[in-house]
Amino acid sequence: MGADRRRGRPRDAAADRAALRETLARLDDVGYERLRVADVARTAGLGLGALYRRWPTKYALVVDALRSAAPSREPEPTGDPAEDLVAVLLGLADELAAHGALLAVLLTHPASEAAAAVREAKLRPVRDAARRRLRGMTGHIPDLEIRVDAGAALVVQHLLLHGAAPGRAYIREHVLPLMTGSPVAVPGSVPEVDR
Repeated sequence: MGADRRRGRPRDAAADRAALRETLARLDDVGYERLRVADVARTAGLGLGALYRRWPTKYALVVDALRSAAPSREPEPTGDPAEDLVAVLLGLADELAAHGALLAVLLTHPASEAAAAVREAKLRPVRDAARRRLRGMTGHIPDLEIRVDAGAALVVQHLLLHGAAPGRAYIREHVLPLMTGSPVAVPGSVPEVDR
């Protein structure tokens, strides 16, 4: 038997999906700290060993579950670098507005394993996409990382201050200029939410 062959049955994609769905449901019900992998396995119809072969830790299981919930897909490039960056930031805004628990865990327990899972599954992919888009617009600039973080921070701040995610026009007219170093839009009424 070769070193590459695995023992046992092939992985069942339906069982994987059931485990990820159950993990998300339990995260909503009991939170990360009280989530028990054994409960997920039992309810998903998997043996505990089978679940641990798929995900060796609770952290790995939660990260995959968060990724599967609403995968942070990088928007397809349109040929307009500014609109592409707006689309990335709008995706972040929509994700955080739709899943307030993600933002809550980041704000209330930022050093926790749960917050680390949210950062890995949801925030890092968005940050990487925003970095690529901004670099395409500005080239290699010394403060690129700070500008990327500032864009995401402004999206989060808008959500916290206004109770709603910023819309496309707000991001294009107010956030993007600060990220790119372009002149800021003429002051006037700031749209709270627009789509």
